[in-house]
Amino acid sequence: MKFLYLNTRFYLALLLTFILFVTGFFAPVFFYVAIVFLLMILAFVTIEIFMLFHTKEGISMERIVPERLSNGDKNEIVLKIKNNYPFQISAEIIEELPFQFQERNFLLNINFLKHSQQSLSYCVIPKKRGVYDFGQTNIYATTLTKLISKRYKLSKNESVAVYPSFLNLRKYELLAAKTALLPNGIKRTRKIGQSSEFEQIKEYILGDDLRHVNWKASAKKQHLMVNHYQEEKAQNVYLLIDKGRTMKMPFDGMTLLDYSINAALMLANISVKRQDKAGLWTFEKKTDVFLKADNKPIQIRRIVDTLYHINTNFKESNYEYVLTDSLKKIQKRSLLILFTNFETLDAMNRQLPYLRALAKKHVVLIIIFENTLLNEVHSKKITSTKDIYIQTIASKFVHEKQLIIQQLQMHGIKTVYTKPENLSINLLNKYLEIKRQEII
Repeated sequence: MKFLYLNTRFYLALLLTFILFVTGFFAPVFFYVAIVFLLMILAFVTIEIFMLFHTKEGISMERIVPERLSNGDKNEIVLKIKNNYPFQISAEIIEELPFQFQERNFLLNINFLKHSQQSLSYCVIPKKRGVYDFGQTNIYATTLTKLISKRYKLSKNESVAVYPSFLNLRKYELLAAKTALLPNGIKRTRKIGQSSEFEQIKEYILGDDLRHVNWKASAKKQHLMVNHYQEEKAQNVYLLIDKGRTMKMPFDGMTLLDYSINAALMLANISVKRQDKAGLWTFEKKTDVFLKADNKPIQIRRIVDTLYHINTNFKESNYEYVLTDSLKKIQKRSLLILFTNFETLDAMNRQLPYLRALAKKHVVLIIIFENTLLNEVHSKKITSTKDIYIQTIASKFVHEKQLIIQQLQMHGIKTVYTKPENLSINLLNKYLEIKRQEII
């Protein structure tokens, strides 16, 4: 019977019977005890086989998996299991999880009353985008002495796509609405540019711009009338994602590219909700994908589908091409948020002329990732001469990160220096700060 499994208790019972038989060689009374014990084992095994195999479909189950999983977030998987036996059973559940999780010891234990149904749930946290294949669910049912089990192979193999983090979009929408996120002391600056979209003609009141006086309407009404224009809200926010080899650096199971993709999706959603236009630009040697800024609801869907397929080819990015291409693709003054990773001052200086040129026409915000491993080494207690050398090198790289930030800010380029896991919330704060200052 290929679905019959002998449990550990069965082998322990046989071992005890063997010991009794050996002891009976020296003390005959134990020989008869061993025979009785062996007959009891056989009797219980026979009874349990009849109970478990008499009902053909003793257990039924439905596995509920979301249509898609969210990368880097907790995704809930639900198992609805029904006991069709007319008696209580115990069950061990082993899920065949996708190989990406590298989980070899997944086990759930549960007890079922007769003709009862229960729902179990567990969470998975994918670390990579792509297709994840769930296998079958193996349930080992047992009863009474639990000497044997009957295996059920339930649920079909199913594939689920892991998309950039979308589960937390609602959470960040709520956070964006809270003024507590805004840092204190933000100075409102002169708003650059003005919309020319006409709204209506109104009577002049003290404080109106005299340049907007409508002389023809004033002549008809015989008092001053001024043109009013709609305030410009739909400003362009372009998310530039560097697909170069430095973005493949791993942190906590995810790459910097994946952290950037999750944060880009979050900010695209927030900017569209706030009536801005979100655009996407991924590049390496050349432009990979360019989505023109838009604030239609379908734009978020386009961005999600695009981000799902992004990956790096381990090449060095060409910022000169980005500069020349931006002159053709982005005519209007926009907020350019660049997700990249400069580990050394020399690497940043090679790209600085192009970044400065971009900053002359647009508001440029660059994401600088904090190397948490270097910071741990830098703050580690020194116990040997080797630690001195290692800490000295780590201190050099940590100091270079600060020099990179200072150099960029000196040329009017805004930065966000953050740990990868804090990228989304820090980027959201910076975006709200820029919007509050009205410098786009």
